[in-house]
Amino acid sequence: MTSVRDTARAPGSIALLLDWIDALRSADLDRIRTLLDPQVTWRGLTDELACDGREAVISAIEGQLPMCMGAEALELAVAPDHLILGTRNQSLPDPPGVSLAGQIYNVYELAQGRIREIRDFAARKDAFRAAGLDREDEWR
Repeated sequence: MTSVRDTARAPGSIALLLDWIDALRSADLDRIRTLLDPQVTWRGLTDELACDGREAVISAIEGQLPMCMGAEALELAVAPDHLILGTRNQSLPDPPGVSLAGQIYNVYELAQGRIREIRDFAARKDAFRAAGLDREDEWR
C-alpha cells in the first residue's frame, strides 16, 4: 500500500508541492530538509538572492518560518521533472529592480523525488518556459 508520504515523494507529483507548502506553514525544518536534495540550489529574482546547498537554503527559509500563506491564489502545475508554484499576494515585497505586480512563480526541478533546484520568476510565461513548457498551460 502506498502512503501519503510515498505519494508526496513521487517524481512530478503535486503532492510534493503540497507537502512543501505544509512544511513551510508548520515550520517543520526536518520535513523541509527531507524534501531538499543535499546539493539543492535556489536562484532568486536577482543575483544577490541565491543559495547553494541544503543548509544554506534552510538557513534562508528558517527566519521566515512559519510562513503565512496569505495568498489570494495559488497555481500548481506539473512539467517534465519540474513543479511550478504560482502565488498571488498583493503584499509581496518587490526585490530591488524587480516588479512582481503581486505575484511570483517558483519552479522546482526534481531529482529522485527531491527538490534539486528552486528558481524564482516574476512572470508566469518565464516560469513555464524554464520548466520546459513551450506554451503557457491554459485552463478551459
